Amino acid sequence: MNAPAVLLVDDEPPILDVLGRVLRAYGYAVRTASCGKDALYALTEDVPDVVLLDINLPDLTGWEVLRRLAPRDRERVPVIVLSASPLASGRVDDFHPAGVLLKPFPVTTLIELIERVINQTSTEESPNA
Repeated sequence: MNAPAVLLVDDEPPILDVLGRVLRAYGYAVRTASCGKDALYALTEDVPDVVLLDINLPDLTGWEVLRRLAPRDRERVPVIVLSASPLASGRVDDFHPAGVLLKPFPVTTLIELIERVINQTSTEESPNA
């Protein structure tokens, strides 16, 4: 069985490094992007099982990344939004992310949320679910 794939999008190198190492230690295949344009490009190459998307990126906001995704990609790729500041509920309502985590967060909370999102997505895709 292949390791679940995670696209980690954040503009802070220490966060990419630490979270990338933690996720790999938990058995995930991790690809990283440090800006919105790189995230959109990465999503055209491979479809991950989940995207961890920082909202405050230098070129596009995380919301803009979500807006630019094709509707079918938004439906098939669950996105967990990460933010260092509280999010406007209207934005969350507009994009319906699979989860929201405010930085800093415990690693165990992140892993539990990723597992829940991946399991929920695979259950929804299963014809016998």
